[in-house]
Amino acid sequence: SCTGTGEQTTTTLKLKFANGEHAEAKYSPPIGSEKCDLVPFNPGFALAESTSAFDSPDALTTELSLAHNEDHEGIDDSQVKTAVVRLPEGITLNPSAAAGLEDCTVEQFGIGTKNPIDCPSGSKVGSVTLDVPGLPDGSLKGSAYLGGPASGPITAPPYTLFVSAESERYGVVVRLEGEVSPDPSTGQLTATFKKNPEQPFSKLILHMNDGPLTSLANNLKCESTTASTEFTPFSGTAPKSPTAPFEVNGCPAPLPFSLSQGISNESAKAGGHTSFTFTLGREDGQQYLKKVRTTLPPGLVGAIPAVTLCGEPQAAAGTCSSASRIGTARVSAGAGTSPFTFSGPVYMTGPYNGAPFGLSVAVPAVAGPFNLGTIVTRATISVNQTTGQVTATSELPTIVGGIPIRLRSLNVEVTRQGFLFNPTNCGQLATISALTSTLGSTQENLSTPFQVEGCSSLPFKPAFSATSTSKTSKVNGASLSTTLKMPNDGANVKSVLVTLPKQLPSRLTTLQKACLEATFAANPLGCAETAVVGTVNAVTPTLPGEMKGIAVLVSHGGAAFPDLDLVLEGSGVRIILVGNTDIKNGITTTTFASTPDVPVSSITVNLPTGPHSALAAFGDLCRSPLFMPTTITGQNGAVVKQNTKINVTGCGVKIVGRKVIGKTLFLTVKTFAAGTIRAKGRSLRTVSKKLGSAHNAVSLKVPLSKAGRNRHRPFKVKVTVGFTPKTRSVGKSSSHTTVKFRR
Repeated sequence: SCTGTGEQTTTTLKLKFANGEHAEAKYSPPIGSEKCDLVPFNPGFALAESTSAFDSPDALTTELSLAHNEDHEGIDDSQVKTAVVRLPEGITLNPSAAAGLEDCTVEQFGIGTKNPIDCPSGSKVGSVTLDVPGLPDGSLKGSAYLGGPASGPITAPPYTLFVSAESERYGVVVRLEGEVSPDPSTGQLTATFKKNPEQPFSKLILHMNDGPLTSLANNLKCESTTASTEFTPFSGTAPKSPTAPFEVNGCPAPLPFSLSQGISNESAKAGGHTSFTFTLGREDGQQYLKKVRTTLPPGLVGAIPAVTLCGEPQAAAGTCSSASRIGTARVSAGAGTSPFTFSGPVYMTGPYNGAPFGLSVAVPAVAGPFNLGTIVTRATISVNQTTGQVTATSELPTIVGGIPIRLRSLNVEVTRQGFLFNPTNCGQLATISALTSTLGSTQENLSTPFQVEGCSSLPFKPAFSATSTSKTSKVNGASLSTTLKMPNDGANVKSVLVTLPKQLPSRLTTLQKACLEATFAANPLGCAETAVVGTVNAVTPTLPGEMKGIAVLVSHGGAAFPDLDLVLEGSGVRIILVGNTDIKNGITTTTFASTPDVPVSSITVNLPTGPHSALAAFGDLCRSPLFMPTTITGQNGAVVKQNTKINVTGCGVKIVGRKVIGKTLFLTVKTFAAGTIRAKGRSLRTVSKKLGSAHNAVSLKVPLSKAGRNRHRPFKVKVTVGFTPKTRSVGKSSSHTTVKFRR
């Protein structure tokens, strides 16, 4: 380096005398060095791999060389002031190397001293050879160490690299400090050494440790790339940038993307609680995984009330409470035969990214001396509106702290007690995943069989009831309300078939106003009011609140009659039950052929009277008992058939007229079946009459009793008319009125 006249270098001479005294003198040349522009600078750089195999650990060797002019009258090459080496893109730090890895502090390394190096053995990442003019080649040897702070872990790049080369024989110690900076997006590595001594050398060789835990790994893609450099001389002349070619080979075309999927179900008991484990595996050489969309088997559902849903911002930060935890995630990362495993909790969250629920997976990026923080991966949890199947979708992180993850396996265990329900269908089911690679366009679909057992032993005891009202009209039609109740710990319902009595036909004018299929598909709640014929309510232990919705008539393409579709919503979940309708000879049959394998405590469908009622009335609903043939099939194949009696309210005896003349009450009574009517009341004689059939107007003459005739008038009397039907199926009834006897 040329110092000029005002910046001379200084030589210090220290003397120690036999008597113990010391002396020191400094000497500076009167004239500085000059003509540095004439100093040559021709560094060389080479890069050698231990393997050219793609996506594999690679113990790289880098070599920096400088030629020296042996002519004593010649000018030697400049020393290297700064050195920057950029490895080819795709060669990155390898997470596998974290196993057993330690770091070394500045004090332990002893830079600037001749103290013995005290770095932990686990911090040694490579070996170093330094050749200098004047000493035999190979005289200076040492190691490369991962550097770290004096206290605490390494939390972020750049990462420190210590390099030592020493010779005990010649009393020479060379210790350098550099930094390695990975590109945060690609992981490409740049090593920079700025504090280099102004001393000549002919060759510096750095060889990374061999084996599966080596710090570097090759590119996934096979291509010819180049290592670039920038070496700056002490002479002040222009930097030089020699390059070194590098090639990865052996790649098949196209690159494979064929991952493995496995599942484990702790309990195979149908309908019981269980724990579930989902695993994806990737071998070296496969494309990296970017996105996962996994659909659980039908009927494998979670009980949301069993968990406290984590809200924001805790979910985004991965700081949810244990009350929200449903399991554990484990990720193994890195190239080679010994990937490093990370793990963290899986939390259930509230609505996320448009889905009713989500997951927050908080995995601490802690490996060896590194603590790069908690990596939070989010997932959406959606529910299929027709099958009730649960789907989890997530985009996975691919690089952390500039270190590509090179994912090898993903394992998610859902272990929260009392959270997951098994299906009650023992058929051959499956867990289905759609995977997307980091290359974007490459996808893979995986299916893993899933099956439970013991379905035939599950009880199946549905309780199905129906009611209507006697109040009908041509304008407002008729009503019908049905309720299905299911006990706990039994098989879930698969299908329900009901056939309405001929007295409750479908209303043609309403059918003609059914919602178009396209309108319903675009928005099930967007149909016109004229197509909405009722309401529906359901209670399920899988959701915290009641599900509510509408019953709507939907016209589906070539179907002869509109379907009666039930749209239920609750806790952000929408379920649509399709009721296929058929009408023959005026009798309506509706079949809900495929309901989700989800536990339901109760579901009530109410079709009220009104201008757009679904049903009309054919005749008097009270005249004879109404029965609705019903078939209910369980997910386990059990079938319950019953002739459901429709309880018609408002039927029985009715007082339709009354008149008091003197000491006698004249009543006009309406009945809906054969039987006996009886009128009674205080101060009245009890009067009865047998009827052989239903009557719209039958007269009863009810005189005052002896006590009533003797009472001071006026007074009021409450009159009760009771009806005892001839057949028990009709049921007893009564009607009341109050009359006044005057003077």
